[in-house]
Amino acid sequence: MNESTKTKKALRGSLLALFLCIVLLIGTTFAWFTDTASTGVNKIQAGNLDVELEYSTDCSTWKTANQNTQMFNDDTLWEPGHTEVVYLRVKNAGNLALKYNIATNSYDMERGKNAAGDFFYIDKYLKIGTAQTDTAFANREAAIAAIADTEKTIAKETPISKDWTVLKAGEKSAPTAVVLYMPTTVGNEANNVQSWRKPSLKGLGLVVNATQATVESDSFNNTYDENAATTLSTVSYSSGQHNITGKIQANGGFGAVQAEGSAQFTINADVYAVYNNGGAMAVEAGGTSRVIINGGDFRQVGVPKDDPICDLIYATDKSTIEINGGTFKAVTPDNTLNVKDTDRGKAKIIVNGGRFYKYDPSNPAMGPNEVFLGAGCKVTQDGDWYVVSK
Repeated sequence: MNESTKTKKALRGSLLALFLCIVLLIGTTFAWFTDTASTGVNKIQAGNLDVELEYSTDCSTWKTANQNTQMFNDDTLWEPGHTEVVYLRVKNAGNLALKYNIATNSYDMERGKNAAGDFFYIDKYLKIGTAQTDTAFANREAAIAAIADTEKTIAKETPISKDWTVLKAGEKSAPTAVVLYMPTTVGNEANNVQSWRKPSLKGLGLVVNATQATVESDSFNNTYDENAATTLSTVSYSSGQHNITGKIQANGGFGAVQAEGSAQFTINADVYAVYNNGGAMAVEAGGTSRVIINGGDFRQVGVPKDDPICDLIYATDKSTIEINGGTFKAVTPDNTLNVKDTDRGKAKIIVNGGRFYKYDPSNPAMGPNEVFLGAGCKVTQDGDWYVVSK
């Protein structure tokens, strides 16, 4: 069997190159009770587009964010009235128009315990929102009032900006304030008892999603790029449950979509893996993760003729990938579905449905004990395509 996956160490190095992570130390102090900790893992997801992010704590002095810049203070005391504000500017440093929005990331939490003996998670009691402003807010009341139209209870992987913002090539956005606070109406239901560990948000951060905007025109109109991918960088998680949707075009060196650790993915998305570093994987699963693919189009982009052997869907360690539907086309069809050869018998790919270009899942080219048809499933050939159904 051909091996196309590098080491996990290299995978993590690739991720560092793909993601610009920021965590800005900001906030005011108005503590009544409880304690929390957070470590930001904010990301700019812009793939082949060139996006720069600037931040400020006073809307006057601006700095360029980098992966070592810090955001919500690890020692923040989330109390009623506590408010934190950071000001952001996004610059389109490329030559294509883009649109972007701001969302929360997939943070982790530790629960607290109140005096009534009830367990709780602190994010249930926090509000977040955005507002455009040219000057810093005078006080927390002004900051909270400014986000009235966008305010919502914070949740994982949730957009917090009201709309997508369009930037032409070279253009910089107006300042956007991100306001996070605990309402003064919160009571003892979120008051942690001293004998219990502190409730916390771990890895709380923001994700700036950017994609090509339909601004450029050809000889007919400006709609030729309206189906551009909505996520242009690797989607990767090592824990939690995640629904992957939309259109994704990203570095395929180690998986445009990556499930690691104990992560659970459900995918119904178009995923285009861009060749890089000898690979063009659309989906890679490792650890004990489980990936369920219910639909979408999975292909490879930019694979050179002198290095065509690239796995499209790849499982390692003790992971499981279950395919219920979708269209799958690899440059080298034999590598459409593959399991790392040293993990055969532990990692597996189960096929219950889908269409596969020149690849028969009932007779996998890479060897036995890797790819399995689901119970009661059959394969029929339709020209160059093999169709799995029950």
